[in-house]
Amino acid sequence: MDEARRDLPMRSKTQSIPSETHWLLKLDREDEVVYESDRRLLKSGSFDGLVEQLTRHDRLDLSFNEAFLITYPTFVSASDLFEALLQRFYVDPPEQLTQTERQLWIQHKQKAIRLRVVNILKTWLEQFWMELHEDTTIDLLRHIYAQIKNSPAIMNTPTASQVLSVIDQRIQGKEIAKRLATPPNSSIPKPITPKNMKKLKVLDIDPTELARQLTIIEFNHHARIKPRECLSQKWKKRRSNSVEPSTGVNAMILHSNRLANFVGELVLAQDEFKKRVAMIKLLVQAADVCRSLNNYASLMSIISGLGQSPVFRLRQTWGLVNPRIRDLLEQLRDLMSSEKNWVKYRDALRQSNPPCVPFLGIYLTDLTFIDDGIPDLTTSGMINFAKRLKVADVLQDIQQYQSIPYSLQAVPEIQDFLIRNLRAAKDVSDMYDRSLQLEPRMSNEEIFVRCSGYTATGSHMSSVIIASMAMR
Repeated sequence: MDEARRDLPMRSKTQSIPSETHWLLKLDREDEVVYESDRRLLKSGSFDGLVEQLTRHDRLDLSFNEAFLITYPTFVSASDLFEALLQRFYVDPPEQLTQTERQLWIQHKQKAIRLRVVNILKTWLEQFWMELHEDTTIDLLRHIYAQIKNSPAIMNTPTASQVLSVIDQRIQGKEIAKRLATPPNSSIPKPITPKNMKKLKVLDIDPTELARQLTIIEFNHHARIKPRECLSQKWKKRRSNSVEPSTGVNAMILHSNRLANFVGELVLAQDEFKKRVAMIKLLVQAADVCRSLNNYASLMSIISGLGQSPVFRLRQTWGLVNPRIRDLLEQLRDLMSSEKNWVKYRDALRQSNPPCVPFLGIYLTDLTFIDDGIPDLTTSGMINFAKRLKVADVLQDIQQYQSIPYSLQAVPEIQDFLIRNLRAAKDVSDMYDRSLQLEPRMSNEEIFVRCSGYTATGSHMSSVIIASMAMR
């Protein structure tokens, strides 16, 4: 009783509710949800029970609400969710109430529920709308608009007019612009540009500037990823008759693979030992700058490209690389190693303040394990919300790095050069003949490949497996 009183809105003594009538404010579907023992973490529930939790009159649970809204397509359609919220808005007082009890119920429960419903509608449509912009979606949005506009009760609720404005933008196909935060350090470093910008060569680009330009490209890819693309492993599903990536996730996977292949090509394109060594040095230094920029996505692609078979088998080339550069590469590989579930990388990411571009492959792995390993429904047939909480944690991790951009200046000439060459990059795994041409096979090569410190780590294999799986 005391706990319930603390959760109620502040009210004057004249509005206080007699203790014998506190039962009026109980939850209607409390028996349709299951909590952890501490009564705070909701594990499962019926759909109606979850909607009641979403619009509680007595307390606001932001973590639950965000997890519900960011995962709703996995257990309900948008039209059914709206109808449930509409029904919740018009919830009637129990019939057996006296006139006094009815007034108390309306004042202290119905008003709060209605305000919550309208606020949830606004939050859903503004921040968590997952539906594709197609005819059926537009029809649904017009239906929602009409239901709100034609309801005096809803229109008398604060923020209702804002909901209509958001719906109108959705109908027109306008994306609700994200508010980008200002980077912690707003000073923009002056770009380090080559003398000859008309005939660019990678070896002429400073490793710091190469890392910066890759980071800008990578962040733009990451920022375009939508939560709906990550639900139910949608990144594995391609558009029919289309060679273009079907989602932002697919686009980032494609970019990561292209960058890894481009790195391998850059090394194999050099005929002379000296230039191959110089290229490796440049790429390792650029990878290290990516690490300092918290750009783990490009870092992963670069070390993966240097770890591909046609590159790492170049024993004589690697032997000429400065030991300091080789040691640095090993440190970067160790950071991005898949050992113990990527423990070192995960720890580094937790300590990294935005701006940041995380390595997407781990998120896709985590989502796959959650989706395949945890059932959607409990044995009693309730919605397994504990699963949705785990999915929401991953999606919120992805989103938190989308809102703070880098304070870096794009150099159009370098950007165009990189994007053009990335798109033209071929699969380095098909360039083994080129590798053999540069350094013919040696009698003990197989032993060297197994024992060398310059072979690909498990991290590259995980990246390739995730990428090939996703693009099917």
